[in-house]
Amino acid sequence: MAERSWANAFLRTAGLRVAVLPLSAVLTLTSAGLTMHFAGAAAFGLITLVAQLRMALPFADLGLGAAVSRAVAQADSSVEADRAVAELIRRTSRLLGIVGLIGTFAAVLVGYAGFWSWLFSAPEALHGQLDVAMTISLVLFFLTLPLGLAERVLVGQDRADLLVLLGLVPGAITLVYVYAAGVAGVSPMWLALGLPLGMVIFLLLCRRAADYPTAGRTAGGGRATAGPSMTHILRGGLPVLLASVGLVLLEQHGRIVLAATATAEQLSEYALALQLYMPIYSVMHMAAIVFWPRFSVSLDRSLWLRANAALIGLGSAAAVGYLCLARPVSRLISGGELQPSWSLTIAMTVLLVAQSAHLTQVNLLTDRPGYRRQAAMSCSALVCVVPLTLLGVQHGLGATAPAVAMIAVIVVLQVIPGMLVAARRVSPSAPRISDLPADHSTVQDLTRSTPR
Repeated sequence: MAERSWANAFLRTAGLRVAVLPLSAVLTLTSAGLTMHFAGAAAFGLITLVAQLRMALPFADLGLGAAVSRAVAQADSSVEADRAVAELIRRTSRLLGIVGLIGTFAAVLVGYAGFWSWLFSAPEALHGQLDVAMTISLVLFFLTLPLGLAERVLVGQDRADLLVLLGLVPGAITLVYVYAAGVAGVSPMWLALGLPLGMVIFLLLCRRAADYPTAGRTAGGGRATAGPSMTHILRGGLPVLLASVGLVLLEQHGRIVLAATATAEQLSEYALALQLYMPIYSVMHMAAIVFWPRFSVSLDRSLWLRANAALIGLGSAAAVGYLCLARPVSRLISGGELQPSWSLTIAMTVLLVAQSAHLTQVNLLTDRPGYRRQAAMSCSALVCVVPLTLLGVQHGLGATAPAVAMIAVIVVLQVIPGMLVAARRVSPSAPRISDLPADHSTVQDLTRSTPR
C-alpha cells in the first residue's frame, strides 16, 4: 500500500482514539468511582477482576480469529476468494459455538463448586456473590464466542477506525448499569456485570457492521461445498492461541497474582493503576492494528521502519501523559482514598514504552511461521513473569511487582527477539509473500481446497 494510505489510516485511527479517549476515560473512571462509592475500596479489586475477566481469557477463539483477519485482508474481489473466506468463517463459527457450549457447562460447574471464592480468598460476605457473578460473566463470554469473529473481520477489512467508535459502547453500558444497580442497592459483586453486558452489545454491533456471510453464500451466488477441515483450522490456530494466551495473560497476570498473594489494598492500588493504563495503551493498540492488513499483503521494510518509529513515538508521548496524570486522576476518582505510589506510576510509564516497541512485530508476524515465533516469545514471557512477580511481592514491592516483572520480560523476551525476527523477514533477501508456499497464505490455502 502507498505510504499515504497507511499514514492516513494510522493517523485517523490514532486520532479518533485520542478524540474519544476523554469520553472513554470519563465513562471508565466514573464507573470506577461509582463502584468504589457503592462497594468500597476493599471490594473494588475483586469487582474489576470479574468485570474485566474476558481480557484475561484470550484463548476464547482458539486463535482462529487471526486466520479470519488475514484471509479477509488478502482476499481479492473474485467470487472464488469470497467463497473461500465465507467457508472459513462458517466453519470457524461452528467450532467456536461448540467451544462456547463446553465452556458454559464448565463455568457453571466451577461456579457451583465455589472455586472462585476459594481461589481469590474472598471475604466471607462476598463468597456466594463472587461465584455467581463470575459464573454469569463467563457464561456471557462463552456464549458470544462466534460473535467475536465480527471484530476480526473488521480488522481484515481495514476498519479499525470503526472499532474505535464502537469501543465506546461497553463503557457507556457499564456506567448506566453500575449507576442503576448501585442506586437499587444490589450486593457489591453484582456491580461487576456491567462490562460483560456491554461487551455483548458491542459484539452485536460489530456483527451488524461487518456484514459477512456465515452459511457459505456469497454475492456471486453458489455455495462453497468444500473447504479447510476442522482439524486443519484448529492446527492453524494453535500457535495463534499460544501467542494470545501468553500476551494477554502477561498483561493481566498482576491482578490474579496479587489477588492470591497480596493485601486487598495492594490489589485495589494495582487495579486502579491498570485501569488508568489500559485506555492509554488502547490508543497504541488500535493505531497498530492498521498495519495488520498491510503487512498481510506486503512485508515492506520501509513500512516496518516507519511503523516502529511511529508506535515508539506514540508510546513515549503516552508515557509522559500517564506519568503526569495517573496520581492526580486517581485521587480525584477515589476521593483521596486511593492512589498509585510513585514507584508503581513510574513502572507503568516505562511499561508503556516497552509495549509500544513490540506492537509493530505483533502485527507483522501474523502468518503461521510468524505466529509460531510469537507463541514462543509470549509463552516464555508468561512463564517468567509470574515467578518474578511473586519474588517482587515477597521482597516488598507490593503493587509495583507486576509492572516491574513485565518490563523485564517484555524487553528481554519480546522486544529484542521480535525485532530481530522481523528485521530478517523484511530484509531484501527474504522471500516475498507472493513467493511463499500456500501454507503461508490463508486465501491461497483456502482456494486450493475449494472446488473451482
